[in-house]
Amino acid sequence: MDLEFITCPVCAVQDTKLLFAKDGFSVVACDSCNLKYVNPRLRSNNLEENYINEYYPAIKRNHIQYNQMEWLQMEERLIEIQKRFPHQGRILDLGCGMGTFLYLAKKKGWETFGVDLSQDGIGFARENYNLNVFCGDVFEMDFPSHYFDVITLYHVLEHIPEPNPLLEELHRILKPKRGCLVVEVPNGESLQIRIQGENWPYVHPADHLYYFSVYTLANLLKKHRFNRVEVGKPKRVGRRNGMINQLKFAARYSISSMLVRCNLATVIRCYAAFTNN
Repeated sequence: MDLEFITCPVCAVQDTKLLFAKDGFSVVACDSCNLKYVNPRLRSNNLEENYINEYYPAIKRNHIQYNQMEWLQMEERLIEIQKRFPHQGRILDLGCGMGTFLYLAKKKGWETFGVDLSQDGIGFARENYNLNVFCGDVFEMDFPSHYFDVITLYHVLEHIPEPNPLLEELHRILKPKRGCLVVEVPNGESLQIRIQGENWPYVHPADHLYYFSVYTLANLLKKHRFNRVEVGKPKRVGRRNGMINQLKFAARYSISSMLVRCNLATVIRCYAAFTNN
């Protein structure tokens, strides 16, 4: 494997301790800020090739298009945004994939934009949902400064080899004061990773490069002048038809909500904004 060593992207410290190894990679924790990340990791050009050519095979596209849970998850995300933005504006979904989230947002009146590296994902979003989406990275788009009301990164930031330049660019194109950056990532301090360690399903270090906690994610955002960071409360979704399913859902929802309150849930969602340039 063609690997590279990096310093911690939050605090630039090189000193780390080994947490565990998986699939030929080491997951370490920064001695200074405790960010968990893969080091060494695959080089950036190898990661991009995987996203461009292999990320949405036919079986995955079919699952996303027809799976009820996928649609319920996208609806939950949009509902939470609309609570904060009752008047729709411009929204950019970075890592938009096949465009499911943007399709729902467009139906609600948002002016939608999407960016993704996957040619298959972008092609599907254009052909099936007629979305305004671009294949490439956000730097190539050269969006105007202070252009977007909302920018979303759902399970994207953990894949980004260099998060610091990306967050600087998102700060530039987001509207100050009332603009909102939404970041959702797997929780590197979740109850599940504490119990399962390297066997937690979200641990696949070939492409999940970072395992953020609420603390390390907030620190990374504040490093880029997002001086208002709010930890969100993502809600469990599920089927509720029939009495048994309703009871199961109610029990799981209660447990999930408790874990969210304690910052031990499977995912972290943060809403970030800035009051000045």
